[in-house]
Amino acid sequence: MSKITPTGKMVAENRKARYDYFLQEEYCAGLSLQGWEVKSAKASKVSLAESFVHLTLDRYELWLKNAYFAPYKEGDVREQNTKRNRKLLLHRSELNKIAKACQQKGSTVVPLRLFVDANGRLKLVIAVAVGKHTYDKKEAIKQRDLAREVKRILS
Repeated sequence: MSKITPTGKMVAENRKARYDYFLQEEYCAGLSLQGWEVKSAKASKVSLAESFVHLTLDRYELWLKNAYFAPYKEGDVREQNTKRNRKLLLHRSELNKIAKACQQKGSTVVPLRLFVDANGRLKLVIAVAVGKHTYDKKEAIKQRDLAREVKRILS
């Protein structure tokens, strides 16, 4: 698994994705946003908690759905749809890899982190993932608690 480390300011993170899924391959995608969404995101007024990525196979497009961008107060609030679908921008070769990975049973694409890169552009880190079972989640909690207990005893 290749891990993409953001080089700029972290705007939002989907922490629950690491708990709910086994992450396999990560990709860095651009976003097609309106001006007020960029300003809202740079002010860290974004939530990826309930968002997901949808792949349309007929046109090979990825869409970020159900992500919340808070209304930008200085803009025209009436024209701001906070949970609209946003197109993800990737190279065709990356889209083909993601589409091929999603053909496998149980695979999906999840958003992980939204950050501002060194050039001031918003980037979204997405990952191909496989859902965890309940027993996998319990094992992860057990391992985390054990590591915390060892750290507490050693310090």
